[in-house]
Amino acid sequence: MVKYNNKNNNGFTLVEMLVVIAIIGIISVIGLVSLEGARASARNASRMSDLAQLRLGLALYSDDHDQYPAPVTASGAGPDSSILASDGTIFSDNGNPLFPGYLSRTMSDPLNNQTSGYYYTYDTNENIGHRGYVLCFQEEGQTGIWFYFYSTGIYGKGDHCPTLPGT
Repeated sequence: MVKYNNKNNNGFTLVEMLVVIAIIGIISVIGLVSLEGARASARNASRMSDLAQLRLGLALYSDDHDQYPAPVTASGAGPDSSILASDGTIFSDNGNPLFPGYLSRTMSDPLNNQTSGYYYTYDTNENIGHRGYVLCFQEEGQTGIWFYFYSTGIYGKGDHCPTLPGT
């Protein structure tokens, strides 16, 4: 007569499997959270690159025209926004004064919508002949923090996109 030994386990118990599945789930959640942070950092780097290209295009335009392009929205009083991308703005495909002569492509924020608050703005000092500008974007991952560049080379962060004297 052959006896079978039930104490010889060759597999995993249900509890062991549930523990492994729980550990894998926790590691996956941590990985996804880290990945989203990396994506936000990548989008912020893209924003910085876009604004550097815009600044270069604006400098070239200013060298040729002795002023910066006037904002189109609000009857020239600006500011222009990448979410609106109105014809004739530095963010539009149609009538953009910087494209294709000074920029190789049009620029817009990677998320570019008003609901999220992520978009680019451009404004000039209308009252003194568009001789200066400010470019802004909201930094992702830091709610309410705006990064700005002035035509003078000054840049920084603040709780809003600043205006220029004379606008």
